[in-house]
Amino acid sequence: MTRSILVATLTAGLLVLVACETAPLPEGELSRARAAIRDADADPNVAKYASTEIERARRLLADAEQASQQRRGHDATEHYAYLATQMARIAGQRSREQVALQRVAAGETERQHLIETLPTSGAAPAHESLPVAHLAETERGLVLTLEDGTFDKDRAVIKPAARRGLDALARFLNENPGRRVQIEAFTDAEGSSVYNLELSQDRADAVAMAVIDRGVTPARVRAIGWGEKYPTASNDDEGGRGKNRRVEITVSNGDAAVPVRVVNAP
Repeated sequence: MTRSILVATLTAGLLVLVACETAPLPEGELSRARAAIRDADADPNVAKYASTEIERARRLLADAEQASQQRRGHDATEHYAYLATQMARIAGQRSREQVALQRVAAGETERQHLIETLPTSGAAPAHESLPVAHLAETERGLVLTLEDGTFDKDRAVIKPAARRGLDALARFLNENPGRRVQIEAFTDAEGSSVYNLELSQDRADAVAMAVIDRGVTPARVRAIGWGEKYPTASNDDEGGRGKNRRVEITVSNGDAAVPVRVVNAP
């Protein structure tokens, strides 16, 4: 091998070695870490509820960047970058958990406020009370059942005894603008099913209009008449029929619509 060929060969080899030493480290894990931290920083709740975790993620990313710049090898860079990515994700998860807990706590406070605000049967003078048979927390929301005494027989005009109680319901809804309300009216099984369906719809509409007239946005209120469907008692005696003649007002658990009533459910 001539001297010139040997020199050329050695030079080419050295250039390859230099190129290998100066080539940048793969950006895959670093890019993922940067993106994960950007996503976490974009959520203001992360800084509020997971400041320790996101700060730790930033430090780990800084370690990864430093390892990459100092050419300490792929393993060190990827190790720190991977940890940074995972810590950023933990920060996001911690933040979401805390937000969910805050919503549950707020919802419980609102439900308790509604329970305390609404006068129930026997809790106030008759002329001031909303004739509520009971309040029940269900998966669909908080259900207020208005007794048969809300309307005269075969009528859909709300009695004065119920009007002031509806003030309390509307006030709660106006104070909690995210909540929705579904008003469902039912009758007993006497008379024709067509008449009972129409009467129940008229009664549901009457309660809905009373709530809307008190300042609640119409889009948040839905009225449904079920007629003699979904009885809660036997229609064989007056006591049972009286229980079936009712209006159920369901206040949503959150800002979503009240879930549909399941067929054959009580």
